[in-house]
Amino acid sequence: MVSSQIASAEEIEGCSENEIKELEDEIGHSFPTVYREFLLAAGHRVGLLFQGTDIFFGNLRGLTQEANELLEENQEPFTLPADTFVFSMHQGYEFNYFRFSDGENPPVYQYIEGEGDPKLAWDSFSNFLSDGINVTATFIKE
Repeated sequence: MVSSQIASAEEIEGCSENEIKELEDEIGHSFPTVYREFLLAAGHRVGLLFQGTDIFFGNLRGLTQEANELLEENQEPFTLPADTFVFSMHQGYEFNYFRFSDGENPPVYQYIEGEGDPKLAWDSFSNFLSDGINVTATFIKE
């Protein structure tokens, strides 16, 4: 991310093992390996990556509840599965989640207000990250 000018080394801050463990204990699940690696490497901030999106550690608590409230507010017939973890919300109308039962590099589902049921958006969390990095790097070059 430094070479693509998304962030300087000083703008990248990961979470501690203790922070992650505390959140896992709170939600009653262990995070998938690839998501845990993201939190350890960049869970607090990564320069320009994901600006305007609640995805970093300080915003994680309560995102699943906010997502459920958004679904209810929009009178969606869909409810989130019990093993869902909403890890990002953008501007209050879009959220992304994975299911703990989907493995160590789980697929990512996305709900966008007005588009009906959530859709499979990325076949893995690592692909979600790659796309975010590529979009940000392209934006910087333009």
